[in-house]
Amino acid sequence: MMTLVPGGPPRRQGKFAGPEIGYRWRVKTAKPAIRRVREGELPSWLVRAERLLLEANRTIRLLGSATPRNVERERERLTAAATAGEPVMPRWSYARTDHSLLRRALDRAAQRLAAERSGLADLYAARARELEIEAAIASEVGTSVVGALARGRFGPVRADAARAATDLARAWIDLAPPAREPTILSDGSGPESLVSRLREAIGRLQLPFEVVVHPHLVSLAAVGDRHVMVAPGRRLTPSDVDRTVMHEVEAHALPRGRARKARIGIFQLGTARGTCDQEGLALVLEERHGFLDDFRKRQLAARHLVVDAMDHGATFVDALRLLAGWGFSPADAVVMAERAYRGGTGEGAGLGRERVYVESYLRVGDHLRERPTDEAVLSAGQVSVQATEVLRALV
Repeated sequence: MMTLVPGGPPRRQGKFAGPEIGYRWRVKTAKPAIRRVREGELPSWLVRAERLLLEANRTIRLLGSATPRNVERERERLTAAATAGEPVMPRWSYARTDHSLLRRALDRAAQRLAAERSGLADLYAARARELEIEAAIASEVGTSVVGALARGRFGPVRADAARAATDLARAWIDLAPPAREPTILSDGSGPESLVSRLREAIGRLQLPFEVVVHPHLVSLAAVGDRHVMVAPGRRLTPSDVDRTVMHEVEAHALPRGRARKARIGIFQLGTARGTCDQEGLALVLEERHGFLDDFRKRQLAARHLVVDAMDHGATFVDALRLLAGWGFSPADAVVMAERAYRGGTGEGAGLGRERVYVESYLRVGDHLRERPTDEAVLSAGQVSVQATEVLRALV
C-alpha cells in the first residue's frame, strides 16, 4: 500500500507532488487496494495518478468527515425537543482536518492529466478535481462555507434535470403515506435483522466485506472500502430489510468487488459523479425489484425537498417543521434533516448530498433505456453515466 506522507526530503518525488512540500510514497507491506499489472503495461501517468487519487480517497473520507462526532447524543436531544413540539437547532462538533497540501497536489495532478489529451486521462483529471472539492469541504466542516462548497460537488448537473427531479419529488411527496408496522431492529440478533441478512448475503456471494454496526452512521446502511456498515437501533419492516439488502449488495458491494479486479483503478477510485450515479442505479434496481413503493418514494422526495429548501435559506428547525407537515415522525424527521445539514451547523446549508438521488435516478434510467447494455459498465464500479463512453471498451 502506498501512503502519502507530507514534509521532509522526499525519497522519491512524484509527478503530482505539491508545489511547496510535496508528497513522498512510503511503501507498506499491506496488499494494495488497486491490483497492479506487469510493469510497462500501463502508461506511467496513469500509475502515478492512481497512487495519488487512491491515497486522496482514503485520506479525505468525506461522509465520515461531515458526520458530527456527537451525532448520537445530539440526535437524542433533537428528537426529544421535536417530540415535545419545540424543535431546536443542533449543536454538532466536528473533527476538522487541514487538507491544503493535498488540495494543491490534486490541482497539479488535474492540470497534468488534462495535458495528456486522452479520454481516459480526462476521467482521472475530473476525479482529481472532484476530490479537491471534497478535500476543501472536509477542511471546512462546521463552518458557514460548507454549503457553497458542497454545491460544487453535489449540485445539479443540468438545470432542466434539476427541475425534473424537483417536480417528481413534489409529486411523490403528495402520495398517501402507507400504514407501516416496523418491528425489526436493524442490529438485532435474530436472523431477520438487517445485520444478519447482510452477513448472509455477503457470505453467500463471498464478497470481501465485513458487516459491522456503526454507531455514528447517519444513513441506515453504507458500504465502505472494507465494511458494510449498519446503523443501530433503527426499527424496520421486512420490506425495508429486503430493500436495503438488495440496495447495498447489488448496487454498492458487488460493483466495488468487481472494481477491485479491474485492470485500471478508475473503477475503484470512481469517476466524477460516479458515486452519485451509483445511487441512481441503486434506485433503478429498487424499482426493478418492486421496492420503489409509495413509502420509499415519499422518503426520497422528502430528503430531496429538504435540501431544496435548505438551498433557499431554510434552517434545520425549518426543515423539521416542513417534514412534520408532511407527516413524518419527529425521530424520522431528525434523521432526514441530519442527512441534509451534516457538515454544517444547521443554521446554513450543509452537505446536501440527498439532492443527487432523484436526479440520478432519472438520469440513469433514461440512459439505460437508450443503452441497456451500459448497465454492465455502471455496475463495474463507481461509474457515472457520462464516463460510460470512455469505459465501455474496458468492461
